[in-house]
Amino acid sequence: DVSFELPGSGLKGRSLILAPCSGHFEPGTLVALMGPSGCGKTTLLDILAAKKTSPYSGSVHLNGRERDNLFPRITSYVPQDDIMFPTVTVKEQVLFHTVLKTEVPRGVTREMIDNATRLRLKAVGLEEVQDYLIGSDVVRGISGGQRRRVSLACGLATGAQIFFCDEPTSGLSATDAEQCVRYMRVLCKKYGVSIIVAIHQPRQEVAVLFDHLLLLTNPGDVVYNGPMREAKRYWSDAGFPVPELISPTDYFLDLVTPGTLDSQVSHFLEFYRVHGKATVDKLVDEQLHNQRMTALQLLEERRARLLTVGDMPPVRNSIYGVRFRKQLQKVFCRQVRLLLRDQQGVLTEILVAIAQALVVGAAYIGIGKGQDAGYHQVGFYFMLVMTCALSGIKVMPKAIAERTVMKLEVSEVLYSDWAYIIAFTSLNLLLSLLCNAIFVTLVFLLSELEWTVYPIVLLWNSIIYIAMDSVYLMVAAAAKDSSMAQILLAPILTMAMLFNGFTVSRKSVPDFMAWALELSPVSHAMEEMVLAIQQRIDSMELKVVETLFGFESHLDRSLGVLLGWFLVFRIAQIVCLKSLHHIKR
Repeated sequence: DVSFELPGSGLKGRSLILAPCSGHFEPGTLVALMGPSGCGKTTLLDILAAKKTSPYSGSVHLNGRERDNLFPRITSYVPQDDIMFPTVTVKEQVLFHTVLKTEVPRGVTREMIDNATRLRLKAVGLEEVQDYLIGSDVVRGISGGQRRRVSLACGLATGAQIFFCDEPTSGLSATDAEQCVRYMRVLCKKYGVSIIVAIHQPRQEVAVLFDHLLLLTNPGDVVYNGPMREAKRYWSDAGFPVPELISPTDYFLDLVTPGTLDSQVSHFLEFYRVHGKATVDKLVDEQLHNQRMTALQLLEERRARLLTVGDMPPVRNSIYGVRFRKQLQKVFCRQVRLLLRDQQGVLTEILVAIAQALVVGAAYIGIGKGQDAGYHQVGFYFMLVMTCALSGIKVMPKAIAERTVMKLEVSEVLYSDWAYIIAFTSLNLLLSLLCNAIFVTLVFLLSELEWTVYPIVLLWNSIIYIAMDSVYLMVAAAAKDSSMAQILLAPILTMAMLFNGFTVSRKSVPDFMAWALELSPVSHAMEEMVLAIQQRIDSMELKVVETLFGFESHLDRSLGVLLGWFLVFRIAQIVCLKSLHHIKR
């Protein structure tokens, strides 16, 4: 009796999406959830897969038992959109799912894992393309039909015993769609898994591959729930035999789609209520009392088979298949691989840092050798601080793009979001600090300043970079897209960059805005760097400039402000990543 309604608004009442629906699917069954657009087939699929994030009525049982927290470990959800990183290979994508969903026995070698992966890829027709990149609109890779089968292979690699597929043939050619469903049937019969597919209107060659048909009409009422091979006879019994040379599924949908010329929705609803519903309800009642293995027992059984290969840890009563340490290790290694393969990644960032350094350096070339250069040198330090503070903006589009894949994988309980947060943040910070150091070093080289002050310049520019980087990553985590990120970032940047200690200094800021100068990380980094340089080289010119701008050294306060920006925005980033932009269904 699972059902779903959308809450009403104003004078409009609640909208029925899925009427109370019951059913039972045996292992090794390929099930089609069919019906016209808006009939609730995807809603039903999401409820069965425990992916529905909105409240619904009714209950779903596995082996006659209520689903528990281990249900995601024995199931796999294949969404309508193939959301994967484009620069990983087919084999790497499947291996990633393998090692994160199941502990590997100690006796298993890398060669054995590769052979097992090759067999799984062969089962879905991907053995020949296992070393090809997944690809995307801008990265050349495998075809759309093959990408859809990669998702099936990933589920198979995790040991899933039930697959839920949301319109896996949409966007595919007729040939690719038939091939995709044929491979699903092979998986059902060869591995004994159940595959439940929400599909709109398959052609006849595809429809006959399904074992079971659950046909819905608007708004979410069942008109048939039984074996696919018996559907034609059921239609004949209802008084509408399928004509010769007509695709049965096309004919079924024509009769149960409201508003069409041949629509017989009321007739079939009544016929199912009288002749079909009682049989289904009886079967459901019988199976609810036929309690088979729990999810934990199924996992224990899988472990018992694997123990013949080598020792392995006990089954964890957790939604995650492996410990956090292993999650972090695998996610970190993949992030490194993605970083190295990204054509616009490491090399581009280094080249941009070099080009940026040459442009800025050319503007201040030889400034360290000029006469009466105190004011101009302070301007040079100010430009360095501002450039480093703004450099981290470039990470925002990448962080937003990767977040979608991360959210999908976290919803599949492949790993904890903490594993991704730690891996992405640390790698991004290391690469960014490297590029920042290259930029500062080259600019400093062209400026011909005394090398005794280089450590001071590098230190404070690195500190301001780290503080501002946390701001950009927080905004990327909070914003829905890049456009929204720019809107959210504007007021924060205005406050941090305007009150910078140079164009707006202690001597020029109005009293009622002095607090903004005290809270600006750029102002504190600027002041402390210039004061430290003056102490190191004892320059009278810099001393005059310090007096002009009212620079004051409060090292503890400055470090506190910079650390505060880092901690506050880093914590906000984590909160946003964990609580916002979940996959909602």
